[in-house]
Amino acid sequence: MVFAQNKQSHIGYVAFSNIDNYVVFDTTTFRVWYALNALDIKDENSYIDWQVLEVGRHSNKYYSYFVWESDSLRTIDYRTNHSGRYSNKLLPRGRNGNGNWNELQYHVLIAENGMMRTYNRERLPQYEGYYDESYPDQQWTLLSDTAIISGYHCQKATCSFHGRSFEAWFTSEIPIRLGPWKFGGLPGLIIKVYDSDHYYIFECTNVEQIHQPMVRSKYGHRRPIKRETVLKFEQKINENPGRTLEWKDMEGNIISKNYPYEPIELK
Repeated sequence: MVFAQNKQSHIGYVAFSNIDNYVVFDTTTFRVWYALNALDIKDENSYIDWQVLEVGRHSNKYYSYFVWESDSLRTIDYRTNHSGRYSNKLLPRGRNGNGNWNELQYHVLIAENGMMRTYNRERLPQYEGYYDESYPDQQWTLLSDTAIISGYHCQKATCSFHGRSFEAWFTSEIPIRLGPWKFGGLPGLIIKVYDSDHYYIFECTNVEQIHQPMVRSKYGHRRPIKRETVLKFEQKINENPGRTLEWKDMEGNIISKNYPYEPIELK
């Protein structure tokens, strides 16, 4: 099976978000966990990321658990340690962790009132902000294929979205028309979804029915930014981080090295 180039291995990132600064905006009734590109679905440390879909009464939130966990630990550490130093033990887990940046980990998606807002944390702060788009409306084709995935009876569906072809497996046993990242609109929860090249594979690990506040950061310094601006920057930094971030060698020369990059959104 083919996986995307491990983008996290190229771009160092140690900034964190203080989770003490938050607001409650809904109540979570379901929480769905998704492994991103797992080598072993039973071993969370083999995932590139472990991501969470929170389903609320009128809103939904999608975010990285590994990043949230790291932010939580570093917030606790920051309360007593203001030196600015950090321990690698507090950085996000995962097989490509240890303080590296990846756009799918450092984006928080919040959907409400027919819109989806993406709050993006970037390697360069001038590209941080948020952008809005209409709630994604994938045009799915339902197929007759069925399978048992993660213990659920699933049916297959396909679609084209933002320049890629995707296959999804959903279950009507959980009547939630949602899924990981920006996917949704099927007659049941999406348990597994991947692009045709298998660069990005999201697979459900567990589903919880809960009753907890849904919170988000206050994002006091975030400002509107165009989606196209964010995507162009993320392409540049993934393809050549040294040149984009102006990394220099011992002689003062810009370190320029190109890497293959396959964004989940081609357009």
